[in-house]
Amino acid sequence: MALAAPTTEGELYRPVLGSNPAHPNGWPVRLIVSSQTEARHNRHLWAPTHLVSIRAPASRLLSMIELPPERHLELYFGDATDPDAPDAARAEAIEATFAFIDTLPEDAHLLVHCLRGIGRSTALTLGILARYMAPEAAAAALHALRPEAKPNRHVVGLCDAILGLNGKLAKQALRFPAKVWKA
Repeated sequence: MALAAPTTEGELYRPVLGSNPAHPNGWPVRLIVSSQTEARHNRHLWAPTHLVSIRAPASRLLSMIELPPERHLELYFGDATDPDAPDAARAEAIEATFAFIDTLPEDAHLLVHCLRGIGRSTALTLGILARYMAPEAAAAALHALRPEAKPNRHVVGLCDAILGLNGKLAKQALRFPAKVWKA
């Protein structure tokens, strides 16, 4: 997989990959990962074409980006790290995300955000990245996208299991948060 070419100053959605033949439409993993507050405050500047919103059951999105339903995937699970917690993420949410990602056109600008922090959004983004690159490269790419990432360990574990990575992605998640990424 070729890494993306250097981006120009002011480019918000930097493609992680130069080309991505593993994606059905060649989407080069062009995304921003954030909290809901950041997404809400920057919605006009960021102007995503597609959106993944993660929130706990019974919470609501506040003044978010208006997109047609086919461009907005809403996921409902909490930030629980205990897989037995009632609001913990389930494999179905990860599978729904991967199916949604497979529909993105090549020029999509994806925003992945979650309510209350960045644990779930960075964990899900790590899983998305790991679909197209080795776990070590996915973790380095996440750090480049969001240096203060604190991926939810349970969500990463679900991604790891679904991708058949045998704990390799979960091991990389243990390296976060990291001020400086060491390969």
